[in-house]
Amino acid sequence: MEIGYKENTKNEVCGIKDEHISMIPVLSASTRNICKTDCLVCGTEVDYLSEPVNATCHYCGVEERTYFVCKDGHYVCNSCHSKDAIAVIENICKNTDIADPLSIAENIMKHPGIHMHGPEHHALVPAVLVAAYQNYVGNTDKGPILEALKRGSLVPGGYCGLYGACGAGVGVGIAMCVLLEATPLTPEERAHANWATACTLRSIADAGGARCCKKATRISLEEGMKYLSDMFDLCWHEKADFNVKCEYTQYNKECDESCRYRSDS
Repeated sequence: MEIGYKENTKNEVCGIKDEHISMIPVLSASTRNICKTDCLVCGTEVDYLSEPVNATCHYCGVEERTYFVCKDGHYVCNSCHSKDAIAVIENICKNTDIADPLSIAENIMKHPGIHMHGPEHHALVPAVLVAAYQNYVGNTDKGPILEALKRGSLVPGGYCGLYGACGAGVGVGIAMCVLLEATPLTPEERAHANWATACTLRSIADAGGARCCKKATRISLEEGMKYLSDMFDLCWHEKADFNVKCEYTQYNKECDESCRYRSDS
């Protein structure tokens, strides 16, 4: 197992023993505000259902079962919801030379193609974490970034409250699998990926509050950096600044008042 630095021999991590794409056109400010929070068709509030219903995607016409429709009955599938966002994430991650994943993520999340909440964050986390790590160790191979992005984009929206595992946290495990070239048949690499996911999910759960993709993204990237730094005896995590002031408080109806990133200004 070799991804740039020697393997940690302490056998203790996180407290557990043993191709170029043109930029997406910028939307107007009013459209950006709608896209940040509510229905991508009409801008009304999205309902989160306790039982799935049959719905047809407004854009591509796919028919499927879903737990999410707006109050006017519109539905946008995961693919259409995150299509433009995936292109933004890929473009930035492939071209950045920044080794701080939080800086890359904050830059990506400012783009109007990235919504307040949504499955694009599940792809953002592994792509950003891999890109930043590659930059930190001087690896210029873009293949792992693309693979992390592809795998992350397969994690659907609402995973945190429907399947009990936040997609951003799962993204850390995806990044580990890509970097370590893990498979179901590689015991050590597979274990590290699961440990990293477990550490991240615990931190997300401890942070409390309703779902917030911005908070989960930041926590996941911090935990991912910490795990990789501990595993390979790096100073990467120690040099990072995680004192982020959130720019999205006003867009999040369920913003947790105790969130450490919250900004009331």
